[in-house]
Amino acid sequence: MEWAARAIGMFYVLGGLMLLYQAWLNWRLQRALSGLISVPTTEQVADGVIALGGVLVLASGAALAALSAWAVVAFLAGWAIQAAYLLWANRSDLSDPAAAGRRRSVHAFAGYTAATGLVLWLPVAGVLG
Repeated sequence: MEWAARAIGMFYVLGGLMLLYQAWLNWRLQRALSGLISVPTTEQVADGVIALGGVLVLASGAALAALSAWAVVAFLAGWAIQAAYLLWANRSDLSDPAAAGRRRSVHAFAGYTAATGLVLWLPVAGVLG
């Protein structure tokens, strides 16, 4: 079971790095276009939440890969941030172009929820120390 936990942890390390890279690209693009168009505050907030989520996903994956007991706290924190973001993001019109991206985010959140459930069980199984 340890190897599976470590593999899942590395998967989320890579996922966290991808989220951070996406946030960095968004910030660069916004900075480059700042003279031409104004970026809505909601987009800036969303990018900040993506970056925070990326840090938490990266930290939770690293803690799980190391089989640390901190994985429980990190996964719960990451889950809470993602849930709050999705509740906030889904309040807008579902017919806009970003709706497809939000649907993919919901699917990723479902997978993260399953992984969080597994991580909550790992201390009971004696895998996390």
